[in-house]
Amino acid sequence: MTIRSAALFLFCGIAYGPGTNALSALGAYATNASHAVLLLSLFPPLAAGLAALFLRERLSQLKTFAIVIGVIGAATLTLTRSSGTATTIGDLLIAAFILAWAILTLGIRQLDKTYPALFVVGVFGAIGCVSLGVIGLAIGRLDSVLIPVRHVDLQTVLWFDLELVLLLSLAGQLLQSMALRVLDVAIVVALTSYGSIFFGLAASLVILGERLTVQDILAAAFLVAALGLSLWPERGFSTGR
Repeated sequence: MTIRSAALFLFCGIAYGPGTNALSALGAYATNASHAVLLLSLFPPLAAGLAALFLRERLSQLKTFAIVIGVIGAATLTLTRSSGTATTIGDLLIAAFILAWAILTLGIRQLDKTYPALFVVGVFGAIGCVSLGVIGLAIGRLDSVLIPVRHVDLQTVLWFDLELVLLLSLAGQLLQSMALRVLDVAIVVALTSYGSIFFGLAASLVILGERLTVQDILAAAFLVAALGLSLWPERGFSTGR
């Protein structure tokens, strides 16, 4: 393994552990589920823009327009006061999580060119867990690691052990890494975000009983438009590179 690859694994591990996991948990605690889900619409255009900038993947005028629309929608959602448990700090934490997720996706794309998908996920996942443990030790909260062990009820087993650990952290990351081996970043993140938005927003409305305000609906219109443009076929649009 080269020094460059080792550094990229370390970078991905930090983006995965303290970045996506910690920021998503803190953001979800500080804002409501519908805001968190709607902000995920910013992920496809953001990741596509970063891929065009750093990986030299082609970014069409249509995708560029999608980025602009997505930024407007995210700003509308984040900077307006909404009902329920939504907060500006929480929305900003979710936005930071999305940025970390986009950066992580680019790192996985680069590592997949050299290493098997399972190896990539295993290495950066282990680094992410260790980095979270180091942070917990530094702030005197290493006992948080034992919380899942102390709760063995059905709800914890289903939502934490099964959904978060097995499905999202292991299976989800592995499938994303395998997809990035054969597909461009823009396509993978668009499909990933679409599924997350659809099921997450439905769950926030049906299961949690949350309601969207007028500002939320306006922001959602921008964000859904950005998502639709990021998925729209590019025939007839010139590329930006």
